[in-house]
Amino acid sequence: MWSFTTRLTILMTEKLHSKYPDSAPSLVEKEVYPLRWDSCASNERPDISGLPSLDYALYLFDTVKFHLGQNYRFFDEELFTKNIHEFYHGDPVKMASEHRLWFVQYLLVLSFGTAFLSRTKSDEPPGSNFFVRAMSLMPNHAHLWKDSLLAIEVLAMAGLYLYSIDQRESAYIYLGQAIRIAQYEGLHTQLSEEQLGADVVARCHNLWWTLYIMDRHFSYSVGLPMSTQDSDISTPIEPSTISHRDVALSLQAKLSHLLSSILTTVYKTEKTQWNVFLDTTKSILQTLAGHAQEVEKIIHATFRNSVDSMPRGTRHITLLYHQCVIVATRPLLLSALMERLSTIDSNTGEVESSLDLTKTLITAGIKSASKTLQIISNSDSLLEVFLLYNLEFTYAAAIHLAMANALFPDAVDGPASAQEAHSILDQMIVNGNKVAKVRKEELVHVEGLFLEVAARAEMNGLQPLTLSTAVNVEERHVPADQGSGSANSAEGHNGSLNRGSEFAEQFVHVDLPNTGYGHAPYHSGMMMPSAELLDDIGISSAEFLAIVDQIGNPDTSYSILDLGP
Repeated sequence: MWSFTTRLTILMTEKLHSKYPDSAPSLVEKEVYPLRWDSCASNERPDISGLPSLDYALYLFDTVKFHLGQNYRFFDEELFTKNIHEFYHGDPVKMASEHRLWFVQYLLVLSFGTAFLSRTKSDEPPGSNFFVRAMSLMPNHAHLWKDSLLAIEVLAMAGLYLYSIDQRESAYIYLGQAIRIAQYEGLHTQLSEEQLGADVVARCHNLWWTLYIMDRHFSYSVGLPMSTQDSDISTPIEPSTISHRDVALSLQAKLSHLLSSILTTVYKTEKTQWNVFLDTTKSILQTLAGHAQEVEKIIHATFRNSVDSMPRGTRHITLLYHQCVIVATRPLLLSALMERLSTIDSNTGEVESSLDLTKTLITAGIKSASKTLQIISNSDSLLEVFLLYNLEFTYAAAIHLAMANALFPDAVDGPASAQEAHSILDQMIVNGNKVAKVRKEELVHVEGLFLEVAARAEMNGLQPLTLSTAVNVEERHVPADQGSGSANSAEGHNGSLNRGSEFAEQFVHVDLPNTGYGHAPYHSGMMMPSAELLDDIGISSAEFLAIVDQIGNPDTSYSILDLGP
């Protein structure tokens, strides 16, 4: 979104005002949280003053596990806790000197724990006092790789902290070094339990997929290629155990893989023919349907006895799921936006296409953007303030809805969605996140450009585009000879995709195909989460399979927004 917003701002400003937007917030160089540190000599005794008590250090460690444990595996928890007790009950100076890299990791834990608990405004990022001390003690990079697994964990944690304070470039570099060490040690390959032991292999497996998830997200944010190609990875993506944490980590890795696939197939440097784009999108949605089944299974296991609240890890997976939908369908909105800007610029008439499946795909993206804001708004006290993921998900959804509202006002309640996004960002700002303040300024600026697009279109006498078609699960039961895959298969089905309860109620009666991930669909005798819960999080594999059914293989090779044959 960082690179996308910049390019979108330039494009719209040049189209609307015939000038380069040098004063736009997204183009102004700013360092939200400047951080500097000097490296300590390797023979210099580490400073152990000002550290918290053992009880509070363990509390901060538990806080870090609560916030990061579902999404990342940075620790051998048993070994780390053992070292903490040894540090406090033994000779702390000796421990910090002889196990310097562990002491760096310990300081990073303190910095993250402090940051997660902080709710005060400051010019310095929360936890930075510990972070700066940790980075100043970081061993020489030429020898860092020798303590391989710990070095990987430390570098990855440092990268995540830098990313969270909006130093994306530095974060990308630190994470890249962690990935290089991991590759050198073979973490991306299938390691032998006989040689290394089950515990070491499990640690390496979890650490590799943690790096993978981070790499896909960091690369997506800054608009750079991924560090590791999927074809080079042979370590299993499937969970090593059936525990909720392992299953959640595996599913997050799969969604991160799908996100990278979207970026490398849909977002190409060369132009893509329309039928090729549809084939790619169909494949993506089929994969999403399979992942939706996995998320539904996690929800089923998690909410077997309660539906009061969604666990943090499940919430993050759900948001990542919707992010994939948004990114996959965004090219259609961009195409519509470019067409409308060209029409405004040339002051000519406009012909609106009526191909229903494109409207269905756009509607799916709009629904995911709306659901994203709904989920984050409902987080209440669980709203993540320090890590940028909720901030970025909010921002991406808000941009998507602002773009959609400028083109399809019948499908989006523009003022309500904007207010919801601003409210989330305001809550982060009140709790001391300066990055949220910068993102809100950029969002307001881009929203203003979209409002201007709508106003210019109205002034030129252009009618707003409409989304009158919706997908319904019942369409999956249309016989093949009625042309369910044709462009007109959705004709006559009006309404909105916001019908999660209907989808959830009908879901157990739908025969779902095998999606290639080895997960059988639910059967009607199996207990399901409530329809209200599925509606709240917007997960429905049936819905996506119904959309896929509508995507045929049209012979057209032109864009849906071209006037075409």
